[in-house]
Amino acid sequence: MPSSPLISIVIPSFNQGAFLEECLRSVLDQSHPRKEIIVIDGGSTDSSREILGKYERRLDFWISEQDRGQAHAVNKGWARAKGDVLGWLNSDDRLEAGALAAAAAAYASHPGVAVLYGDVQEIGHAGGVIGKKTMAGYGLRSLLLGKNMGQPGVFIPRRTYAAVGGLAEELHFALDFEYFLRVWSAFPDGGAYIPQTVASSRVWEASKTLNRGERFGGEYRVVLEKYFDRGDLPPEIRALRKKSFSRSVYFRQARIFLRGGKVRAGLGDLFQAMRLEESPVEAARLAYAVLRALLERNKYAS
Repeated sequence: MPSSPLISIVIPSFNQGAFLEECLRSVLDQSHPRKEIIVIDGGSTDSSREILGKYERRLDFWISEQDRGQAHAVNKGWARAKGDVLGWLNSDDRLEAGALAAAAAAYASHPGVAVLYGDVQEIGHAGGVIGKKTMAGYGLRSLLLGKNMGQPGVFIPRRTYAAVGGLAEELHFALDFEYFLRVWSAFPDGGAYIPQTVASSRVWEASKTLNRGERFGGEYRVVLEKYFDRGDLPPEIRALRKKSFSRSVYFRQARIFLRGGKVRAGLGDLFQAMRLEESPVEAARLAYAVLRALLERNKYAS
């Protein structure tokens, strides 16, 4: 294993010229010397091509052509990548300083690890920090109970990619959830936590999360139904089914709707989530968290 692994970052993008340069610079300016940057643009009609042309001498590969969506773009990039470690960074997100050096150090100090992940902060349209997702102690149970991984802060060793493959291209909203579910199911004890903020994820009013949030619940539901229908799940995991649907489908959907201003739909999903909780205390906690999302809608423009 090389002491300094090559880390390949794939950036899928489509008409994100407003954020693309910041995203590119966040990877280009990383101190880690062995990095590969691959941009898969879906045929943008905004300023994206000009920005990519500006930086093309510092990029290992870029292309702008029609694709079948984000998962297809990431898979195209990963298929070209040569790295010991793979990641993907949406073009409206960014890496934070020292992220790749920290990922490389974690990879070197945890031989055989299946996934590397650090903390991720949420930022608004203008880059203001909204909150932080702390990932210490994360595992399969966390994922099933509604705490999705901070995707921009996740790095996949090549051996994991070889074992589980790429993203499911039929998915457009639950693609990261389904992929991380496959990874943690195949390697339940294989994670290495990077104890620092390694990336920022942008949540804003025109993002996919808020703009078409009504499709999230449907895809998450399909993924979970397929997962819990498996015959090889241990009893302690199978017992999480109701809570998983409560938190990974209805609770998440409620927060998305409320962030987007769809109050009636959000409250309907909140009540569905509460009905699936076994404890009134847990149901009340979900209600409190979702109602906070309603009160904090204005943060996403910051």
